[in-house]
Parts: sequence; C-alpha cells; structure tokens
Amino acid sequence: MAKTAESGKAEEKSEQKTEVLFEDVLERCCGTGRWQTLLIGYMSVMWLLFPVFSMSIMFVGATPKFRCADGFAANATFASLPSDTPRCHAANSTAACQRWAFDPPVYVSTVVTEWTLVCGRKPLLSLLQSWLMIGGLFGSVVSGQLADRFGRRPVFLPAMLLLIACSFTVALVTDYASFTAVRFLTGVAMSAMISSKYVLVLELSSSERRAAIGIVSIMPFAFGTCFVALRSYLIRTRWLLQLAYAVPCLIFLFNFWVMPESPRWLVLQGRFPEACAVLRRGARWNGRRELPEEEVLQLMAEARNNMLSRQTTMKTLVRTPHMRRRTLIAVFLGFIIAGSYFGISFDTTQLAASPHLAAVFTGLAGIPSSLVFPLLDRLGRRRSLILLLSLQAAAMLLTFVQKDTTLWLILGVVAKIGVSSAYNTIMVFTAELMPTEVRSLACGLRQLAERVGAALAPFVTNGRPMPETVADVDGQPVSAAPTAERTRTNEACQGADDP
Repeated sequence: MAKTAESGKAEEKSEQKTEVLFEDVLERCCGTGRWQTLLIGYMSVMWLLFPVFSMSIMFVGATPKFRCADGFAANATFASLPSDTPRCHAANSTAACQRWAFDPPVYVSTVVTEWTLVCGRKPLLSLLQSWLMIGGLFGSVVSGQLADRFGRRPVFLPAMLLLIACSFTVALVTDYASFTAVRFLTGVAMSAMISSKYVLVLELSSSERRAAIGIVSIMPFAFGTCFVALRSYLIRTRWLLQLAYAVPCLIFLFNFWVMPESPRWLVLQGRFPEACAVLRRGARWNGRRELPEEEVLQLMAEARNNMLSRQTTMKTLVRTPHMRRRTLIAVFLGFIIAGSYFGISFDTTQLAASPHLAAVFTGLAGIPSSLVFPLLDRLGRRRSLILLLSLQAAAMLLTFVQKDTTLWLILGVVAKIGVSSAYNTIMVFTAELMPTEVRSLACGLRQLAERVGAALAPFVTNGRPMPETVADVDGQPVSAAPTAERTRTNEACQGADDP
C-alpha cells in the first residue's frame, strides 16, 4: 500500500512536470532574442510620448502672474496696473474680480489665461488633469475586457487613432468644455493603449525576464518628461505648443505594420495557425530552427487546456483572508503611490524658481527608479518598499523646515526618486504575491486604484492657497494689500489664489 501511494505521488509529480505552459511554447517555437528586443524597443517609444498627455498640463495649465483689471481701462495690461493691485477682487472693493490682466513674459498663453482659471475658477484647472485620469479609469476597465475578447491589436489600433486625433484636436479647441471632453477621450485612448501594449510586452517576454523588461520598457517616460519641458521652454503659446506635442505622435501609425497580435491570446482563443505565423516570424528573427507544425500544434493545444483550467473571476481575490489582505494592500498602495507621484511632479514645477528646469530634474529622477532591481534583490521587496516610501515621506516633510526654493527642488527630486522606485517595486511585488491564476486581475485592480489616486492628486493642495511666484514661497508679499484684506479675500475665494 505504501509503495502504491508513493508510485501514485511520483506519477502525479511526473504529470506536473510535463504540464505545458505558454512560456514553454514561446521558448521552444520562437525563443527570446533579437525579435523581442527590437519589437519591445519600438513599443517602448510610446512611453517617450505619453508625458505629452499626462505631464504637459504643468505648462499648458501654468498660471502666470496676474492682477485684477476691474475698474481700469479695457486695454489695461499687467505692467500698466499698479503693483499693489489685488488679484482676486477689485481695488478698494470686496467684490469678486471679473477681469484679469496676465503677465506675458513667461507664458504668452495657457488654458489659465484663455479661460481665466484663477481665483474662484481655479478648481476648473485641477479638473482638467482629473478628467484625463477619469478617462484613464474608464479606459482601463473597458479596454481590458475588450482586449481579452477581441485581442490586443484590435483594441490598441483604434485607441491609437483616437489618441492621435485628440492630440491635434486639443490644440484647436477654443472653449473649456470642448477641451475637457478631449482630455477625457485622451485618457480613454491612452489607457487602452497602455494596457494592451504593456500586456503584449509581458506576453512576448520569457518568465525570468518579464518583470525586468516590463519596468525597463517604461524608462523612456522619464526622458519624455524632459522633452515636454524643453518644448514648452521654446514655445510659450498654448495652441502652438500642443501642436508641437501632437506631430511626433504620428510615429504611432507604424504600429499598423509592426505590432503583432499576442500569440498567447491567439493560443487561448484556439487560433493556432495565426499563433504559429507570429511565432515563426519571431523564430526567423531570432535565428531559431522552426519545429514541425504537428509538434507546435500539439504544444499549443496542451498550453490552451492548461490556461483554460486556470481561468478565474474577481471573487478569487477576496475569497480567503490572506487574499483579501493582499488585495487590499495592493489597492491601497497603488492609490497612495499614484497620487503622490503626480502631486510631487506638479508641485515641484510650481514651487521652483525655474519650472522648466524643475520638470527636467523630476523627469530624470525617474531613471534611477528603473534600475531598482539590485536593491530589491539585496534587501527584498518588503524592506525595499518600506525604505523607498520612507525616503519619499522624509523628503516631503523636510519641505516644512525651511522656505527655500532650491531646497524644495532638491527635496522634490529626492521624493520623486522614492515614489517612482516605490511604484516599480509595487508592480513587481503585486505580481509575485498573487497566485498565477489571479495575477492579471490583481494588477488590473491595482491600476484602477492608481487612476483614482492620480485623479485626486490635483486637488490635494486646494485646501490652502497655492503659491504663484517665488515671492509667495519666500513669504514675501506680492502686493501691498493689507494682511486683513488678504485674509478676507482668501475666505471669499474658498481657498483659491489669495491677492
């Protein structure tokens, strides 16, 4: 009886060892090499352009110096108004201002100057970034289901065309409502592109390289943020700047000829001939010998049966106490880290003496975060995450010690390194903590929480007056308005720009 039990266990282990996964199909039929390197390298270019949409509001929505022009001539300019002119109410009055004059040297025009998004209307400026993230939230939910049903390529290509159309349209709109609608559609398209492309990158990678490739492939985002700052420094008119942002997006059109369908998805759908065609192309690029078609089809059939047996639902994430705890931790950390990331990025440029230089530094701060793997391997995931989040928190708390723009810029860069590295760590940590059958669901749920956090980030500082100039940061008055008057106007404007 003992021998029979032992032989039964041996047979069971033998069956487990011969279990065919899609990774086995990829390795035996195609391997990893030049094909994946070139394809993933090209697909990473999109991360170089995505800051145009998610980070450009730092300059497209920048607020130049302004003064209330009520009671002055219709052609009054910022320079012609007295230096002690209040900002949010008319001179010698407590009535809310209805007309403003902006200082043009730094920014000729932004959405703030075009639609006077200052004082009581300042929350409308925060909504512009929030609508982009809300669109991303909607897009991540819808695109994930569509990509699982129709494939990665049929979802990515229409979203790509929508993004290109939005990138040119947003430069031409002349009213706030249309601009907001385009921002929402941009978020939908960008999220659909990211989810489809990122999943495809992971599905084309071998299991041992998947985490590293997934993180390194988004490294161009840091350089893209620097390019956003450079173009905004050279072009100070809002619609021309957004047109300059839009033109490079035409490079996305090459995806019609370059982007393949996911062979993993094709195998799962039982479309073996199409999957064979994709893998044969990769094998030729990688210099691998092609296996006989009968052997390939047999491998794909076994891998498909294995994948079908592992399919799960969202309920699996909360079925047991341990799974509930892990899921809640992943969602909470995704929400906090995403909100901190965008909040730090926007605040650093607003509080620095040179916003363009600050944007370059915060962009470059994302590069070390893509090289965080030695730290993860040495300290482990949990300790590394605690260390990185503590670094971010310490840098943010130190901004209260002294009001110095140079110090704040340095601390902002340090905090950005910490939060960016923490973001990459939680991506790996979530994937490793969750069982294989619910890994994609867990990562998708964490991404939803990140969208919510990013949507709320612009409102974090709305509870107190946002400094508009270096003088505000240093505690110097920007006008000769009395302190009591400033306090009264701040209350009247509900925490917006104080005069």
